[in-house]
Amino acid sequence: MDSMGYVPSTMAEISELRLPADRAYVVVVKRAAGAIGTVAGFDLDAIDDLTIAVAQAFENAISCLERSGFLTGQVRISFKHDRRGLDVRVRSTVSHDAEVGTREPATALPAAVARADADVAAATDLALRLMGLFVDDSSYRVDERTGGLRVRLTKYRVS
Repeated sequence: MDSMGYVPSTMAEISELRLPADRAYVVVVKRAAGAIGTVAGFDLDAIDDLTIAVAQAFENAISCLERSGFLTGQVRISFKHDRRGLDVRVRSTVSHDAEVGTREPATALPAAVARADADVAAATDLALRLMGLFVDDSSYRVDERTGGLRVRLTKYRVS
């Protein structure tokens, strides 16, 4: 309890950001991650690491949508912090209009394009694995049907 009688909350605080799946918004993502890292009590090095990981998750969420042939979508980022640390969830979704639209089936792709797509998928997988080096725990999953990406990043406070 502080001198004004306030008892700091031990409950988790959650903030959420919903942005268009557009790389121009990466600056917003970086600023939000840095600001919330500051509010959560991390030092500058931890905030830098967190900012890198969240920005990479955002950019990869967009890449996964694009690779699946969807040009419009949304990326939702939620930040949950408590005494233990910060949990960040990044999720890309296809806009309803894009989902009901038509796309060419992947089987119609020429072999050279399919190989290039596989190379992009491998590069995305590597980028997502490397992103985990900047946080204490991470996981991700790609929905092959829609290209939606779900990423969980956790950064713990040093006691």
